[in-house]
Amino acid sequence: MFRRLALFLMVFLAAVSIHADTKKATEKTARAEAEFRRHNVAGAEKLLRDAIKEDPNSLDAHNMLANLLASTNRNSEAAREFGRVLELDAQQNKLSEGSKRRVIDGQAVAYAESGDLQRAKAIYLAAIEKDPDYSMYNYNLACVFAELHDLDTAIPYLKKFWAHRDNLPSDVPVPDPRKDNSFRPYLDDPKFQEVVRNMVQ
Repeated sequence: MFRRLALFLMVFLAAVSIHADTKKATEKTARAEAEFRRHNVAGAEKLLRDAIKEDPNSLDAHNMLANLLASTNRNSEAAREFGRVLELDAQQNKLSEGSKRRVIDGQAVAYAESGDLQRAKAIYLAAIEKDPDYSMYNYNLACVFAELHDLDTAIPYLKKFWAHRDNLPSDVPVPDPRKDNSFRPYLDDPKFQEVVRNMVQ
């Protein structure tokens, strides 16, 4: 009897502690967002890292930290942090479809920006297998293939991006491949010119 009661109290106290840690993490994450909006990147990052110490499973804190790292060009670290967000979401199932797309895209872009084009390619290919018509995956995979000097493989993804451009997030402008550094080496290539000729918004 006493043993069971003691065990119950231990479980209860642990639950209270977890709840308190989660609340502290949520508060620090909200403060971090405010600091980031004020362009206090260092302050925001410290708050986010503190929030993660309070609650290592805080998906919001990890997600915000991943985006902060990406925005400050710490791409290798950002890619790992986006990966952690996806691991947590696999357990918690909290991300909306749009948010999950952004995390996957963020991770792949971070790998690409860090120079790991092969890993970026693998992420996009896996994402497109499950979500084949999402235009941003197709566009960015075309960019990856262009960076890998494989225009022939990039072209079908460019075409698919354009065909499904209406499903881009509302806050994302439709990209113009002719103004994208990934495609700069191909600006005079007849195959590239043919594909992008009608890509005008």
